[in-house]
Amino acid sequence: MNDDFLLHEPKLSDIPNYKLEFLQKLFYESKTKTQSELLPFLLSLVKISKEKNISFSDNEIDKIISVIKENSTPEELNKINYILQKYKEKK
Repeated sequence: MNDDFLLHEPKLSDIPNYKLEFLQKLFYESKTKTQSELLPFLLSLVKISKEKNISFSDNEIDKIISVIKENSTPEELNKINYILQKYKEKK
C-alpha cells in the first residue's frame, strides 16, 4: 500500500484533508505493529483523535475502509479484518 494513497484518492475527496492526514500518520505508524499490538495502538489513537477533535462520520468510515481494502495486500487485509472483528466485539 502506498503511504499517501488516502490523500490522493478521488473517492475520499469530500473528507477534509486534516482527517486524511491523521489517517496517513496512523498507517505509517501502524506498519511496524504486530496483530497483538494493533488494537492497543488503535485504542490510543481514539484518545488522541478526541483530544484533537477529530471524528469521522459513519459514512466517512465506510468510504475509508472500502478504499483501504481496495489498496491492500492480502496480508494487510488480514490485519484489517482482524482489527474490524475486534472492534465489533468491543461494541
